[in-house]
Amino acid sequence: MAHRTIQKAWAVAVTEWGKWLRNPRMMIALILVIVARTLAVVPLAERTEQSGLPMNLFEPMIAVGNSGMLVMLLPAVFLILMSDFPVLESNSLLYLSRTGKRAWFWGQILFAGMSVLTYLGGIFLLVTLSAFGNTEINASWSEATRTFIARNPEMADSFVAELLPSNLYNQLTLPQAIGYTFSLLALYLFLLCMILLLFTMLKRRAIGVLSAYGVLLCGVITCAVRLKSMWLFPMANTIIWLHYTEILRKPVYPILNSYLYLGILTAIVLLMNRILLHKMEFEQTEVLT
Repeated sequence: MAHRTIQKAWAVAVTEWGKWLRNPRMMIALILVIVARTLAVVPLAERTEQSGLPMNLFEPMIAVGNSGMLVMLLPAVFLILMSDFPVLESNSLLYLSRTGKRAWFWGQILFAGMSVLTYLGGIFLLVTLSAFGNTEINASWSEATRTFIARNPEMADSFVAELLPSNLYNQLTLPQAIGYTFSLLALYLFLLCMILLLFTMLKRRAIGVLSAYGVLLCGVITCAVRLKSMWLFPMANTIIWLHYTEILRKPVYPILNSYLYLGILTAIVLLMNRILLHKMEFEQTEVLT
């Protein structure tokens, strides 16, 4: 029985994932790649050209995941792409009757995870490919990054310096920065999916979308003002350099706490969704709302 449920859930996830990839709204993600290239890759490439020192090919990806502007745009665009999650169409009742509520539910969870990995993986891959040029590939920060402020002290507060702040390369290895950036962003986006699913099951889809954007907006505001309350929202927990000082090894906020925060909060919302599924019945009048 469990094996059949897993098979059906996987089939649901693959079907939803395929429809999601074919959605015309995917063009917005490509526009985001162009914006990310303009805000991250091009400034780093210009710095490389001026200094004559190559940048690490993976540094633009880290810059995208830690830029204040882009860390706001990444979840905002993802919410646009997932605004109708889970999709309930006119034929959904027939679909649900064939798969069963349990398989449909876990299929949606799998689809959410697949969409998060596809979205982040695609954005970061395209940004990395667009950075090819005067680059090097290794597991350490480039000399261009590590010595930029020392060679250009007058640009310590410039936009290009803030793309890869010293809080990152003084405190973390390059693989650590990549791993933390990708995994915490993935948890953040998955949490947003669970919020959307929760309100859809409560028959309040529009409120769910507004709530998700509200969480994003609160994170943006508290991070911009550097309020201590910023750690109550997912955004601060996903920006790696906020966790560290520029010089001292002691973290401002332990990175483990961010994993616990996002993991536990996601688990709670997921459990709430599972409880709601057990209690609710889908009706034709609810499918399209």
